[in-house]
Amino acid sequence: MINPLTPPPILQRHPLDRVSRRLRLAGLSLVTSPILGAYFLGHGGGFSPFFCPVLKVTGVPCPGCGMTRSFVALARGDFDGAIAFHLFGPLVFTACFGIAIHLSLELYTGQKIRYPALANWLQRRQVTLLVLIALLTYHGLRLWGLAQSGELAASIAAAPLHRLFSGL
Repeated sequence: MINPLTPPPILQRHPLDRVSRRLRLAGLSLVTSPILGAYFLGHGGGFSPFFCPVLKVTGVPCPGCGMTRSFVALARGDFDGAIAFHLFGPLVFTACFGIAIHLSLELYTGQKIRYPALANWLQRRQVTLLVLIALLTYHGLRLWGLAQSGELAASIAAAPLHRLFSGL
């Protein structure tokens, strides 16, 4: 008989079927692409070909602006620079790295790996809401700082959307 106080095993005896393997491979490519891209951009001396469409059109940075530069700084070993570009960059980078390890282990063993305590914690709506509030608060503080310095007004004035509406 199974003791209800004993935690369930981490490695389940459920082999991954073909669809589950493909989903994990897709997930692995999704979470490793920003890590590898940051590494090659950071060590190749090149600049990122990516830009924020929200910033480009409106002149207002989105909540994720600076995340790519933060990842590249982390790939170079510049932790302070990564935080300066985006506070959440190191956290997201670490999450991507952890998920990549998890998916790699599942693909290697061919079995599902579960972390019941972590899964229960992450599935709580309060955690999701707390992360969303923290991100939006951080974004609001960044916008306030840009507004205080005058950079936000200058960026909005130079944006195509402002020029379109001011010409009407």
